[in-house]
Amino acid sequence: MSQPYSPDAPPTSRIRLLLFAVWLVLTLGGVVFVLVLGSNAPYADEWEFVPALVGEEPLGPWLWMQHNEHRLPLPRLVYFTLFQVTHDFRTGMLLQVLLLSAMSLGLMQLTARLRGKPLWADAFFPISLLHLGHWENFIMGYQICFTLFAVFVTGLVVVALRTTRENAFRSGACAAVLVFLTALTGSSGLALVPPVAAWMAYLAVLLWNAGAKGKSLTLLALALMLLAYIGLYFSGYARPTGHPPLSYDPQAIGEVTGVVLSLGVGVSVSQVWPVIAAGEVLLGLATVVFLVRRPREEWPASAGLIAVAAGVFGLALTLGLARAEWGAEVVGRWSRYSLLTWPLLGAAYLVWAKAGRKWLPMGLCALAALAFPANMLTGLQNGTAIRASIMSLEVDARAGLPASYLVRRHLSGSGQEERAWRGIPLLKAAGIGAFAGKPDANP
Repeated sequence: MSQPYSPDAPPTSRIRLLLFAVWLVLTLGGVVFVLVLGSNAPYADEWEFVPALVGEEPLGPWLWMQHNEHRLPLPRLVYFTLFQVTHDFRTGMLLQVLLLSAMSLGLMQLTARLRGKPLWADAFFPISLLHLGHWENFIMGYQICFTLFAVFVTGLVVVALRTTRENAFRSGACAAVLVFLTALTGSSGLALVPPVAAWMAYLAVLLWNAGAKGKSLTLLALALMLLAYIGLYFSGYARPTGHPPLSYDPQAIGEVTGVVLSLGVGVSVSQVWPVIAAGEVLLGLATVVFLVRRPREEWPASAGLIAVAAGVFGLALTLGLARAEWGAEVVGRWSRYSLLTWPLLGAAYLVWAKAGRKWLPMGLCALAALAFPANMLTGLQNGTAIRASIMSLEVDARAGLPASYLVRRHLSGSGQEERAWRGIPLLKAAGIGAFAGKPDANP
């Protein structure tokens, strides 16, 4: 009797399984990182938000209240809602992991459709978005502002990539919504408004020439409304205390800008940022040249992609101007910035994948894979240190030790002393995490 054998899985199926496995493992790793090293307690700037979270400050003014350079109405609303439902600071951390996980999976599927088949290099998306080098965002739920920025800007990239003369109005309207949501995530989003508004004006001209004057005027109105938001944003704006003025030192500006660009690969590459930044600039220039040389019917998409890239690069340059006084070495340790410039890498990958090229996508995946071990190690080291620090605070909080003692022992020199002094009694009264339970005891 002959023995039936199942045929070998075709190469495409094996690649899909490989990509799915990478995505699943890294997603679970991010979730475990949050559950093990995250804490149901404020960390860093989160101490400032405790009064609003427990109802001691009115919600409306707090949503618009300035925090450093930022007005963060959308992230604050998301953060506040999650906390009201769960009373757990870790929900914001988990949501960030899940958002990046969903985005990486969606981008892998999109790339396979654009190319006509998956490629192992599409693992670039989960490898670069779900490594633990994003620890600063994964360990503090309030950093969802950076994750939302990355999601919305990547959405802009996808909209621009699929824009044609036929769908110009729909693409322009979608871009208006996405760039407005991006602007609601903080000052970082403002950098996208002018170039994307200019692209919308270009699409409006195309519509006007095609006879769709009503749609053209609608896009122009939306673009003007986006620009008006910038004026609203700076109405009553106050320069943050303790922040240096804008720098006029070209070398310092260039160094910090380069570091911010390099962080898109992960915080672990900051020691070799000149090489990474130079490579990214060359890749960006090559991509722009490629887009400009595309056939005329593809110019609407090319213009949109260049507009989004200009906005992200403008953000990196703005950070160079604003953070130059602190220096490249300091800024290079801020993993939170990695999600601000990652969309440049994601956009380049999608452009070249859609064009049917494989070497540049493979190179980006190889770069992400090379940085991956060090990114993971950096995240584990920092996450473990923060967990140990907060665990010590939680032990004393459960023992009922008063706020004065907790602040003096655990938060001295953190810059959060006054905020914690006010926040700890509020957390105790609200019964949050380790602060719930016993009344104050003498230390």
